[in-house]
Amino acid sequence: MKYRNLLIEDTNSNATHAEIESIENELGMPLPNDYKEFLKSCNGGYLEYDILINFEKGRSEYLCFSSLYSASNENDWECNPFELNEARKQEGFPQTGILPIARDGGSSMLYLDLRDGYKVVAFVQGLTEWTGLRQEDSIVIVANSFGEYLEKLTISDEMIKDHIENFKVSEDSVNSTIDWLDSIGLEWREKFRKQWNERVPFNEV
Repeated sequence: MKYRNLLIEDTNSNATHAEIESIENELGMPLPNDYKEFLKSCNGGYLEYDILINFEKGRSEYLCFSSLYSASNENDWECNPFELNEARKQEGFPQTGILPIARDGGSSMLYLDLRDGYKVVAFVQGLTEWTGLRQEDSIVIVANSFGEYLEKLTISDEMIKDHIENFKVSEDSVNSTIDWLDSIGLEWREKFRKQWNERVPFNEV
């Protein structure tokens, strides 16, 4: 489905009032309206877009927090209540005001932080030395609201290039890929026209 012009796959049944209220009771404060709107519309899903994370010392890196959690009370991963209970088992994790809302393909996580105002915060796990990338764990503010976080999402050139080179070409996959890439604007067509047209000569851009 499309939400705020972003394509979201594997969405769930709309979150109920009882499910949202249960999260708020556990959290110790009300959820922001923009996040409740998302739960009532999509209630989690798979969102393949990047966010540019700015670290200290002027470093930056694109990350993809693709797995967005649902409000379901099921005792399972990628459900807000379960993820919150698991997070609270960690030493030092705040007992109120912090809600896990998404993860990347590894151990980096995205949170709503409602303790002092409202912001979206990423915990970014450090990588091994041979990657040549940041090695230390970091906590970074990425947006001042969930709505702003969605507005900042994009598809990095690296992801576009990799997808064009490796996706399985068929009529359906071509149409869905164009819809996905167009959802961030049409600039990619000019930048990657040569690569795309070589790979998909029957549907040039």
